[in-house]
Amino acid sequence: MINIERSVERRIKRANTDWWINEKAIVADNGKTYIAYCTDMGEIHIKEVDAKCSKAASIDVRICKLNCCYPDEHNAPSICVLESGHIMVAYTGHGSSNVLKFRITEKPYDLLSFGPEQHLEYDNTVTYAQLFENTIRGELWLFTRIGGITWGIRTSSDMGKTWSDPVIFLSVNLEVSKLGGLFYIDIRKLYLPTNVGHTERWFFALYGHPHNPVEHVIRSGLFDFNGNLLNMKDEVQDMKLFGEKHLLDLNSLDVVYRAPEGETVRLLDVSPTPPYRVAFSPFVVREPDTLYYRSATYHHGAWHLSEPICTGGEFLAPADQKDGSETYVGGMAYYYGIGLYQQGGANRRFIDTDRLYIARFDGKDRVLESYISEDYGATYHLEQVIRRIPGTGKANDTKIWRPVVPIHAQDNMPVYWHEGYYGAHTGGWHCDTVMYVEFDD
Repeated sequence: MINIERSVERRIKRANTDWWINEKAIVADNGKTYIAYCTDMGEIHIKEVDAKCSKAASIDVRICKLNCCYPDEHNAPSICVLESGHIMVAYTGHGSSNVLKFRITEKPYDLLSFGPEQHLEYDNTVTYAQLFENTIRGELWLFTRIGGITWGIRTSSDMGKTWSDPVIFLSVNLEVSKLGGLFYIDIRKLYLPTNVGHTERWFFALYGHPHNPVEHVIRSGLFDFNGNLLNMKDEVQDMKLFGEKHLLDLNSLDVVYRAPEGETVRLLDVSPTPPYRVAFSPFVVREPDTLYYRSATYHHGAWHLSEPICTGGEFLAPADQKDGSETYVGGMAYYYGIGLYQQGGANRRFIDTDRLYIARFDGKDRVLESYISEDYGATYHLEQVIRRIPGTGKANDTKIWRPVVPIHAQDNMPVYWHEGYYGAHTGGWHCDTVMYVEFDD
């Protein structure tokens, strides 16, 4: 095990984020890290941090006083730093409004220059904003869940001044079960090398609510920069986001993991760098002692599952919540950059990663750990215990969950996470964001 002393711990008070929001944090071309988060008061904030120099002042700007009629971590914002340096943030209430809100800075890399809040209306409730820039087409791509049962995309070619109508690309029938078709999609923009530079792909994985889905399956696919659906072999499929056939056929997507009978699964992360990887937790509902962590890696034309990495130990929500929220778990995140055993390479953006972070209960304490694979994701072993909080056995103990790796992050601040008490989407949670920083000075 490697032990590395980090010089300073930075903390954002009363901050949270959501699994189904991307991107949550990014290291921009100016070297600063930008973290988007919501508070337990329902405010939307953007934090600018210099992860290289401890003496540099940080900036924290509140861009929305009240994002919804109630505080909820699902109201979290999505941040996009454009190639121009302008910073755009999109945010919604959680199933409470037909309006998505966004703001964009008037000056590059200047959090104090956010323009007025603008609104995008939908035909039904909208949540889970995932905002990206398609630099090849010169467009903004905004993915959202609409009405709880469909997913759509809107595009803008003029930095958000005008937007297309929503194009629905996933529609799920809920007649079988009220929660059965409630699919969650985790989308990541990837840069892939070409002979003349790079191209862009949108790698996604999706699954149903673990409490009561129609199927306990994680599926995956890709969109290219023109919106064509690709399978994991990079082959173009008969579906296009902006074409006549714009609906996903779930059965045509690649299966990452199919839970055995009696088990369910929770999707936790998809990798923001090659190789394609999906992190997840299988378990039996309401039986936290069955919870464990695994990773899947796509190579040689198929998804390959890792051996179980470690146990999860507990669910995070209070035990008296029986709406499925007790299936919230600590979380996993893939490292953006080069892992310990993959050193080298001139262009770090395109280097395979072999490290991941896991938040869990080890039977005694709440811990955040990093794990390393030396065999391309087949097995992982413990690299480092980053954070340990002794447990007292009380229900309101401080817990650790949701490690997040900023896009383009490297070793100065490779990960941040959340510490506090978790009440799922009841508005009763309270936590801080804690950053793992190694300054150069």
